[in-house]
Amino acid sequence: MSPLFTQYWWIFLLRGLFAVILGIIALLMPGVTFTTLIIFLGAYMFIDGIFSVAAAISARKSNDAWGWMLTGGILSIIIGIITFRNPFVTGAALIYLVAFWAIAIGLLEIIVAIRLRKVIKGEAWYIFAGILGILFGVLLLSNPIAGAITITFIFSFYALVMGFILLSLALRLRKRHREATRTHYPSATHPSR
Repeated sequence: MSPLFTQYWWIFLLRGLFAVILGIIALLMPGVTFTTLIIFLGAYMFIDGIFSVAAAISARKSNDAWGWMLTGGILSIIIGIITFRNPFVTGAALIYLVAFWAIAIGLLEIIVAIRLRKVIKGEAWYIFAGILGILFGVLLLSNPIAGAITITFIFSFYALVMGFILLSLALRLRKRHREATRTHYPSATHPSR
């Protein structure tokens, strides 16, 4: 594991905490409007982008992939700023993007199931999943307000799961960092930490 990631474990901790807090807010406030969710999403992208840029700059000498991290961070910051300036455009774009994605994935699942019907058993379930995906996409297109509420709940669960994953990763990286510190500096034991 790269010593850079273990050294900056706290960045993953902050990202995880922010994602969990955002997920809880979105989940506990069902009356939150989609515009507010989009602003939350913009805030998350903006702050996550800042952390990614900071991590990339810190990693530029020790990690060959730092440029990708920097690019992703800058894009997150830009999209966050666009979202703050016009949340309605971002919200509408998000609903349509999810709708077309669901329809495309649903069609692909049906095609794959039909092609694999001689190879697998239970392809009807795969076709059923594809039909559900298509219906979900059509419903989003036909009723964007209901789609906005649905996306709010999906986002809250995503943020919670991602937040807990990042928190778990941060704790493992912190443990690795402590082990590496003790190995390189055996006299520097820190029982209080």
